[in-house]
Amino acid sequence: MIKRLLSVFILLGVLSSGMVLAADHSANKDAQVFTGRSEYQNLRACLDFVADVMAAAKVKFNDVRVSPIIMSEQWYEFPIEFSWFATQKDLVSVSEKLISHSFAESRLTQNAFHVSCSAESNDKGEPFLVVTSQQKLICLAGTGKDKENDLWPAVAKQNQQTMRALRSLLQVTTFTPQVSKRIEKNTDKKIGEKMTWITNLRIDGDNRVQITGYGLDTKEITKLGDELFKSGSFIEISLNSMSKNVYEKVPVWRFDIVAKIN
Repeated sequence: MIKRLLSVFILLGVLSSGMVLAADHSANKDAQVFTGRSEYQNLRACLDFVADVMAAAKVKFNDVRVSPIIMSEQWYEFPIEFSWFATQKDLVSVSEKLISHSFAESRLTQNAFHVSCSAESNDKGEPFLVVTSQQKLICLAGTGKDKENDLWPAVAKQNQQTMRALRSLLQVTTFTPQVSKRIEKNTDKKIGEKMTWITNLRIDGDNRVQITGYGLDTKEITKLGDELFKSGSFIEISLNSMSKNVYEKVPVWRFDIVAKIN
């Protein structure tokens, strides 16, 4: 009798567990968001456009990562991360071409941006930059089509702010080291036109900018912060640190600056 009762309880437990799992699976299936034909066509048009831009600029296109679609009543978006390899001269031009993407009722907007110098450089001594660009492909849907006049100007403003800040930054400093390797026995250093240079740059979606680089002396670094203010592209500048360092056997100062895009 006891064995029969135990068998019944075990069977009921298995059945109830199966019912719960089946219910959970059904709920999860309903909660999933699938990419339909029109959504996929918008995504495909964007990715094909990016591939064409990279090919035309002759930069090395390394990686694409597309996160799951995010839906709302008025629009949906694909978070996309692009990784590419280029020199400084291609940095702004390629970035501007990417955010010029427009297909049907979709636009590409800059979200976060990270640039770092690799160990490789071209014949001119310009370092190859590793660029990781986090962007959003925003597409109007449903009632969102009535909000086009409100959404696209906001997207354009975000893109313009980021590109303006990047151009302003590269007018007052550079990614190219201003101290070269020793090329002659009696030459300890070679100074370029700039007195500072960047090794890492990050621009976040909230317009916060983090800059790491080197300067030949502290006054040149504080001057850089002042020049960023004067450009009109930044409203906040914080010089977080300066520390004595050595670059290619030359005494320099390493610095960290945090800024806010105007």
